[in-house]
Amino acid sequence: MEALNISIGILLIILSYFLGSIPFGVILGKGICKKDIREYGSKNIGTTNAIRVLGKKVGFLVFFCDVLKGAFVIILVKILTATKVWINPAEIDIFLYGAAAIIGHSFSIFLNFKGGKAVATSLGVVLVLTPIPAILCLIVFIIFLYSTGYVSIASTGATITVILSTWLLYAFGLKETTNLGEYFIAKPSTLLAVLYSILAGLILLKHIKNYKRLIAGTENSFKKRKRI
Repeated sequence: MEALNISIGILLIILSYFLGSIPFGVILGKGICKKDIREYGSKNIGTTNAIRVLGKKVGFLVFFCDVLKGAFVIILVKILTATKVWINPAEIDIFLYGAAAIIGHSFSIFLNFKGGKAVATSLGVVLVLTPIPAILCLIVFIIFLYSTGYVSIASTGATITVILSTWLLYAFGLKETTNLGEYFIAKPSTLLAVLYSILAGLILLKHIKNYKRLIAGTENSFKKRKRI
């Protein structure tokens, strides 16, 4: 029975990878706007380029789909285990289901193992597993984006916020929770905190080109530059 549970868990991880690999920016761009997002702007398949190239409505639809990619299998696993339809084996940490989606978005099997920065997909994972860090990172993202106009700076601030708030919860969060309210301030596992840190490092590495453009003054901004 345990071997069967592990096998199902592995299949769900594979499912999560394939869902994460779905390039909604490309699909919705071609399907709705008749544009291949990879040929315009930064050529990235994520939300920022989608908004610039495809418009706000389609761009935010891409954002929603990319967030859902990260959350879907984790939610499915939680439902299956809560209803006792299936027992998630302890050997498979629940974060791994989300990590598979993040890897899928970054290295999509449908795009010759190329992809985006996985910020939105990572948000979906964090939102389901640790709501408080997710909410805080959204607030920081909005503040940074509004004040600077640079998505790269906003994404960096949001990523750092997730790590700091997760480790704070690890230090001071509740070890056991009995209701939904306590779930928000539950202590994450050591493995989850470490994996978040690794994920954050990967996201920051994905932004190296953006940092170089920021230094050079060539990074795209949502704020219109004032004429001198």
